[in-house]
Amino acid sequence: MSDHKINNTSEYWKEMDFDVSTYTINWDTEKAKRYLEENEADFICQYVLLANKYGILLPHNIKVSDCLREDVLKLIRTDQTIYTEDWAVFRINKLYAHNKKLLYHSHIYTQRDSIIQLEEIVNADLLITYHDVVCNNDDSTYAEPVTLLFFKNYFYITFEADTFFEVLSNRNANFGVDNSETAYLNTPRFNSFLRDFIILCFEYGATDFDFEKLGYENFSEQGILFGNEVVYYEDIYDLLPEEHKYKAFEEIQVVLDETHYKRYLEDKKETK
Repeated sequence: MSDHKINNTSEYWKEMDFDVSTYTINWDTEKAKRYLEENEADFICQYVLLANKYGILLPHNIKVSDCLREDVLKLIRTDQTIYTEDWAVFRINKLYAHNKKLLYHSHIYTQRDSIIQLEEIVNADLLITYHDVVCNNDDSTYAEPVTLLFFKNYFYITFEADTFFEVLSNRNANFGVDNSETAYLNTPRFNSFLRDFIILCFEYGATDFDFEKLGYENFSEQGILFGNEVVYYEDIYDLLPEEHKYKAFEEIQVVLDETHYKRYLEDKKETK
C-alpha cells in the first residue's frame, strides 16, 4: 500500500514509542577532556553559530549577536554547578537550562491548515511552540524533535518524535502518512547540522564517534535517510522556493577544521 498524502501532516507527528538511533561523541582521555575544558568558550561560540545556521537545537539562553563571546564568557563565569571529580567542567547544558529542566527547540517547517510555515517547535507531538512554553508557562511533557545532552565526557543526540521521518507510522495514523513535504525542508538541515557538529567536536579534542542503530531503519551513521539516502541542506538549498529557504544557512558563516575528524575516519577504516 502506498503512503497516504494528506494535509496537515504535522498533526500526525508522534512521540517515539521506544528509543531510536543515537549519535554519541566521546572525549575518552584526560588530555582530551582538559583540551575541551580549556577551550570551552571558543567551542560554545562556534556551537551557537552552528545551531543558528541550521535552526537545529537552538540555545535559548544565548543569541547570536556582536557580543556573542562576551555573553558566553558571562554564562561561564556565573555558572554555579558543582562538578564531581570525573566530570569535565563544560557548561553547554546551561544553554538549554529552563525552570530546572533542559528545554530544546528547533526551527521546524510544519503543515497546519494546509499551509507550510516555519515555527520554533518544542513539543512536536502536541505542536507546542517555544513561545507557548516560555510566555504561557506551558509545562507539557516535551517530545522534542531532537535532543542533545552533555554527560561527563560525551555528547548524546537522540530524538523524541518522528518529525524528521519521510513516512509516519505511529498511533496517530492507522496507515503510512507521507511526511515528505515537511521532511524535505527539515531533515537535510538536521543532517548538515549533525555532520558539522561532529567535525566541530573533533576540532576540540573528541576521540571517538559512535552510532547506535536501534528501532528504526531510516537512520544511518551520516544522518536520517530521505529517499533511501542522506541528503544535506547545501544539496537542495538552491532548489527550494524562496519562501522555504532557511536564510540563516547562507547568512551565518562557520569556519570548521576537518583535519582531526578526517584523520579519525582514516584510522578507523584502517583498523577494520
